[in-house]
Amino acid sequence: MATPTRIANKTLWALEDIIAATRDARSAWQIVHRQAAKYMDPVMLFKLAEVSDTLARIEATARDARQDQYREDSLAGLSGRGSK
Repeated sequence: MATPTRIANKTLWALEDIIAATRDARSAWQIVHRQAAKYMDPVMLFKLAEVSDTLARIEATARDARQDQYREDSLAGLSGRGSK
């Protein structure tokens, strides 16, 4: 069994910053989502759903890392998503 290690303060602060940034991004997302829904733009709504999923994965990964529960494959596949 691996010995638990302490996460460095600067790493914890960076994770907190990432979590805060995802909250800010979620607020901006809600504004854009309301506009897309108002104009009934299905393409934009679909892309916004992808953004929402990605934000949720980033926030969950940062929270897991903060709790020392990080898995290396937690963000696998994100790099190829925005290429279309």
